[in-house]
Order: sequence, then structure tokens, then C-alpha cells
Amino acid sequence: MTLRVLRPAPHTVRVRVSGEVDLSTARRLDEVLRSRIRGNAEEIVIDLSGVTFFSVAGLNSLLRAQLLADASGAHLVVEPGRSRAVRRLFALLPTDFDRVVNARMAG
Repeated sequence: MTLRVLRPAPHTVRVRVSGEVDLSTARRLDEVLRSRIRGNAEEIVIDLSGVTFFSVAGLNSLLRAQLLADASGAHLVVEPGRSRAVRRLFALLPTDFDRVVNARMAG
């Protein structure tokens, strides 16, 4: 898994994730998201378009990030892009992220 952190605007952080997100890599994703959410970012965008494999461990990372963002008042956006792995898991396990995926697929 590769993570790239960008700051497209003063209070916005974009985390681009690519490769495989599984039990062995999810902890690193957790650490990066936690540190960005606890920073001064008002919006955190997680770009999953480059993800080739996405396990339940990855989904758990996103759910933990959402809880942390809610507690800190930050807005968390999950962008699945065209990642079939991410879309497949979101379709199988309905979450708040599933609504984001379906809304973007329809638009």
C-alpha cells in the first residue's frame, strides 16, 4: 500500500491510497488518518481510486476515521473512484460510505 498526503487547500487534506489495504497495511492507514484528523484540517478527503484490494480491515480504518472526525468536528469524505475492490465491499456491507458511492455512481 502506498499513501500520499496532499494539501490542496489550507484546511483540506487529501490522502491518496493505492495498492492493497488489508490486515497488514490497515494499521498504517489508521496512523496517517488519525494524525491528519487531529491536525488543523477541517476536511479530510480519502481517495481510494488506486486501491486494488480492500478488506474489512480497510473498512474498519475508515469507520474509525469517521468516528474520530465526528468527535473533532472535521468533515470526512471517502472517494472510491473507479476502484472495483472498494465499490464491491461497500456494496456488500452497507455503511454511510455506501451512500456516497451510490450517489457518485448515479451522478
